[in-house]
Amino acid sequence: MGAKIHIYFNRPTKKNRTFAVIKKTSKFFNVMKKIYVMIVFVLAYGFSAYAHYAENYPITVTQPDGTVVECFTTGDEFYRWVHDENGFTFIQDPQTGVVVYAKLENDELVSTGHRVGSIDPATIGLTPWQIISAEKRMQLRTEFLNNIPEKPVKEGYQARPRSGKNNGTLNNLVIYIRFADESEFPPVGNTHNGFFNEDEPGKSSMFAYFKDLSNGKTLIPSTFYPEGCFDDIIVSYQDIYPRSYFQPYHATANPDGYKGGDNGNERTQREHQLLKRTVEAVENDIPEDLDLDFNGDGLVDNICFVVRGKPDGWASLLWPHRWALYTEDVRIHGKRVWDFNFLLENGLGASVLSHEMFHTLGAPDLYRYSNNTIDPVGRWDLMCANANPPQSTTAWMKYKYGGWIDEIPEIPENGEFTLNNVWSETNNAYKILSPNSTTEFFIVEYRDRSVYWDSGLPGSGLLIYRINTKAGGNADGPPDELYIFRPGGMNNTTPGNINSAHFSEDVGRTVFNNFSNPPCFLSNNNPGSIAIFNIGGTRGETMTFSVDFDMATAQLFVTTNELIFADIPIGTTSQPQTFFAYGNHLGYPITYEVSDNDSNVFTVTESGWKDDGGLLSVTFTPDANKIYIAKITINSLGAVPKTVTLKGSGSTVAIGEQDATSKIAIYPNPTEGEIQVTSYELQVTSVEIFDVMGRMVTPLNPPEGGRLPSFGGVGGGNISHLPNGIYFVRIQTDEGVVVRKVVKR
Repeated sequence: MGAKIHIYFNRPTKKNRTFAVIKKTSKFFNVMKKIYVMIVFVLAYGFSAYAHYAENYPITVTQPDGTVVECFTTGDEFYRWVHDENGFTFIQDPQTGVVVYAKLENDELVSTGHRVGSIDPATIGLTPWQIISAEKRMQLRTEFLNNIPEKPVKEGYQARPRSGKNNGTLNNLVIYIRFADESEFPPVGNTHNGFFNEDEPGKSSMFAYFKDLSNGKTLIPSTFYPEGCFDDIIVSYQDIYPRSYFQPYHATANPDGYKGGDNGNERTQREHQLLKRTVEAVENDIPEDLDLDFNGDGLVDNICFVVRGKPDGWASLLWPHRWALYTEDVRIHGKRVWDFNFLLENGLGASVLSHEMFHTLGAPDLYRYSNNTIDPVGRWDLMCANANPPQSTTAWMKYKYGGWIDEIPEIPENGEFTLNNVWSETNNAYKILSPNSTTEFFIVEYRDRSVYWDSGLPGSGLLIYRINTKAGGNADGPPDELYIFRPGGMNNTTPGNINSAHFSEDVGRTVFNNFSNPPCFLSNNNPGSIAIFNIGGTRGETMTFSVDFDMATAQLFVTTNELIFADIPIGTTSQPQTFFAYGNHLGYPITYEVSDNDSNVFTVTESGWKDDGGLLSVTFTPDANKIYIAKITINSLGAVPKTVTLKGSGSTVAIGEQDATSKIAIYPNPTEGEIQVTSYELQVTSVEIFDVMGRMVTPLNPPEGGRLPSFGGVGGGNISHLPNGIYFVRIQTDEGVVVRKVVKR
C-alpha cells in the first residue's frame, strides 16, 4: 500500500489489505444542518446508546405502482419522519401502501387518503412539520433501549483510570454488507482507505485525527473485510435475505418485512442474526494475532458494519445507529462482539467516523436531544456538530473522556496568563472556580483556525465555557454539562450568537464578567462571579488574558450613547454638549480616547475628571460641507468599554457672522411656534428647518413670487407642532447659506 505501510508496524502480514470509509458527499453537507450527530442515553444498566440524527436528508420512496417520490427524512433511529421540501409529512397508507399526506390525530400520524403530489396539502388544512409529541418520541427511545442488559465484561476486569485510559492502538474492523438482491459496492476502495487511514499533513482521516487529538497517544488503524480487496476493489459479505426483509412489514407494500414495529422483537432478531452471519463469514479472514481488545475488557473494541445503499426513511434498522449485539453470542477469536456501529454506504466521512469513534472511547454528545431552545456548544466541538475536516473537541472533553490531558490547572489568584492552542500537548487550558458554586466552574482555551483541523471554525480566539459536574453530556439538557458563552446569550434560554463565541482583541470582545455581553452565569442563571479581561489578539501562537476576582462586577456607565451637531457653519465652533462617564467596582482608572478619521474636528474637555470619571464636554468645528463621524471610547481595564458616537454636519456660509447679523433677522427666538425671517439687502430663495440630527423637519412658507424682496422681505412659518428643543434654520441667499439656531419652547 505504499506510503500507508507505516500503520502495519504491529500488524501481521497476511495478504494485501486495504482500508475503508464512506466519503461524505458535498450534496449531503449542503442539505443537512447536523450530519449524523449522535445522542447519548445512559440507562441504569450502564449501556450508552448513540443515535444518528439528521435533518432534511434526501431519500426516495416508491409507490406501489413503481412511481419514485423524491423527498426527505428527519430524525434518528428512535423516531424519524418523511416529508417534502416544505415540511408536509408523508406516511404509507396502512391499507393500500400508497404514500400519502399525513395528519396528526391523538398524537398519531394517520392517513389523509390523499396521494402525495395529487393536491396542495395546505388546501385540506394540513400544516408543515406535523409529528408526534416530544413526550412520545422520548417514550419510543426508552422502549428501544429497555431490554439491553449490562455489558458482559470479563470477570475481574478493572477499568483504566481516567488519565491515559485510551492510550494505545485500537484496531478498528470495517465489514461490508450487501443484501441478496444487490450488486457489489462500486470500486472506490482507495478513496475509502484515505478517509479511514490517511496520515499525511493537510489530509483528513479518522486515524490522523485521533493521532493528533491525543498527541500521539491513541492510534486507530482500520482494516476492512471480507478479504479480496485490492486497490479500488471492494468485496462485501452478501446476505441470504433481500433488502425488504430488513424493512417494516406492510401487507401490500412489503409482506416480507419485520412485524412489531421498530421496537419489536422481530426487528431486533433480524438485525442481530444478520450481524452474526456477517461476523461468522469473515472471522477466518481476521488475523488471530490482531489485538481486538486494547482495553482488556474481553470484548471486541469496535466494528463498523457498512451496508450497501442509503438510509431508509421508514426503517430504523436501515438507519445509521450504534447498538449492542446482546441477543447473540458472537465472537472473533474468543472476544465477544458487543458494541457496534451500523452504517450506510451513503453519507459517511472522516468527521462522522471520528465522532462515532469518540463515542466508542467514552464521550457523550454535546447537543440537546429534545430541548432545542439553545445550542449549548455549536461548531466548537466535534461532539456537537461535524465540521470538515473534523474540528477539535474542547479541552474538557479531551481531559475527561479522552484521558489525553492529565490535569487542567486551576487559576487560584489574580494575574496574567498565556495559553497555547488546544491542540498543544501542554498549557492548553485553565480552570477557574466560581465562588458561587461547588459543582460548576469555568474553563478557558485558545482555538486557532490556522491549525488544519480547526480551519472550519467560525473564528479564532479564547473560548470560555461552563462545566456542570452533575450532568453527563448535553443530550438531556438543560442543565448541560458544557455550555459555551456567546454574545447575546444573556441566560440559559436566550440563544445568542454561538458562531461569535470567540473572545479576542481582534473582534473587540476582551472582557468577561457578571455584566459583560455575554455575562458570566451558572446553570441556575445566578452570577458566576469571575472576571477575565485584557484578552489579547490571535496573531501569534499563544493568547494572553488577565484574571481579577475582585472585578467580577466591574461596570462602566455613560449618560448618553450619541451626541449630534447639525449644520454647524464651516469655520465656526458649536455650542458644547456634555455627558457624564463613571463606573462601579473598578480596579483601574477610567480613561477616554477620541478615535476614527474625523476625530480632529471634535474637541473634548474635562470637568472635575478623576480616576472614577466625571464630566466630558464636546464641541464641533467643521471645515467642510459634509457629515463627520467619530467616537469617544470610555475604558477601564476589567470593565466592558462604553462608546459615545459623535455625529456632526458642516454647512457652507458665504458671508461672515457680522454681515449675517446685519442682513438676516429671525424672530421671535426663543419661540413657541411662530417664526419670521426678514432679509435686508439679500435675495432669499428658501428657508428650511432641521432638527439636531440634521433632518429637515419643515420648510417655512415660501415668499410671494418665489423670492423675498431685497429690502424688508419677510418669510414665516409655524413649528408649534414640533417637540420642544433646538432647531436650525437654513436660509439660502444669493450670497450663500446662512444657518441660525432657534429654540422652540
